[in-house]
Amino acid sequence: MVETTAVVLGVLVSFVIAIGVRFLANRVTFPYTVLLVTVGFTLTIFPLQTYLGFSLGPLFTHDTILFVFLPAILFYGAAEIDHDLFRRNLLIIVITVLVGLPVAILAIGWIGAKLFGIPLLIMLLFGAMAYPIDPVAVLSLFEKSGAPPRLAVLVEGESLLDDGLAIVLFSAVLTLVREASPTDLTGTGLFSFDRLGAFLINFHIVSLGGILVGVGIGYATYRTQRVVNDRTNLFMISVIGVYGGFYLAEHVLHVSGILATVVTGIVLGTFSRQSALSEENLEFLGEIWEKIVFLSETMLFVAIGIEVSSIQVLRTLPVVLTTLLLLIGVRAGVIYGIVNLLNQVIKDPVPVSYQHVIIWGGMHGVIPIALALSLGPSVPFGSQLRSAVFGVVIASMIIQGLSMTSVLKATGVT
Repeated sequence: MVETTAVVLGVLVSFVIAIGVRFLANRVTFPYTVLLVTVGFTLTIFPLQTYLGFSLGPLFTHDTILFVFLPAILFYGAAEIDHDLFRRNLLIIVITVLVGLPVAILAIGWIGAKLFGIPLLIMLLFGAMAYPIDPVAVLSLFEKSGAPPRLAVLVEGESLLDDGLAIVLFSAVLTLVREASPTDLTGTGLFSFDRLGAFLINFHIVSLGGILVGVGIGYATYRTQRVVNDRTNLFMISVIGVYGGFYLAEHVLHVSGILATVVTGIVLGTFSRQSALSEENLEFLGEIWEKIVFLSETMLFVAIGIEVSSIQVLRTLPVVLTTLLLLIGVRAGVIYGIVNLLNQVIKDPVPVSYQHVIIWGGMHGVIPIALALSLGPSVPFGSQLRSAVFGVVIASMIIQGLSMTSVLKATGVT
């Protein structure tokens, strides 16, 4: 059992690292979170944890990431997104996620099974784990470099919906894996009408249930805030709405807590700006949530960098890079295919330069780590899947993150 003092020291060390990284990030064009992961990963070469006696392990667990860090990060992103631009691009975002996510997971599963000789169902599980994107690093770079607001909304909007649906799909596929016979793992008995029917019914119940909970919690929080003027109470009401809604959806109703949190943020962000809160109170709440998210991201990304073994990643580097190329290739096929089809029917087509950036900016981060950590010992190929996901996340953050500025310039977006 990790001592509390070791964890407290770990948090303090992460803040010390963050001060140096932020100092550097303010002077270069690399994203803050990417530099955090890169520095943390580099430090694992040296026995820093052994010498100082600190630990970030308790921050690097499935429950901590999914139930403590992610609700705040996703809520803030959903509440602060440009809601007018989001509504105008909603058709593109929704179709990209609803069509693109299942197609991408199926493509990763089928190609990966052929490429690596791993059973199809296991590769489908890997696809559901590894494909979700993390726009935190890219969005900070967009803001710093003056990228078009529409591009930022397309990337962030896709991520917000993509994360919630990917977790639902992951949970459904994980259930199939745990119940599967050796024959089923290869896909032979996987695609029966009964199993597909149960899979689709469960997917729709969990997804729509999370959305409905988010609408209800968001509206209830908005109505409550309308009759409150005390700023501290306004903040506490928002905290109850975020974490209470997540708990209600995930633990009581057993629907998607992530989707509930995202929809709560969208509903509350929209209505609060229109009529519920004054500009001063909106600014107050925005600043507090911004600080909470900053501290959460700092601890989380330092933990990812330090807790993932550099030796393990470097030892499996050829497989990691091949897997990352597979994910990027599949994402390119999905984005180019769907967006260019939609461009034929929408009034404001998405430029090809935007599509290039959306593909390369689809870095893999927090969600894949949380899902990989949830794999129990009974899951076949579990240790290999975790190693692959950890390696892909580190490689994605470093390679895609550190080259994003060059991509923005090369495509003419900035």
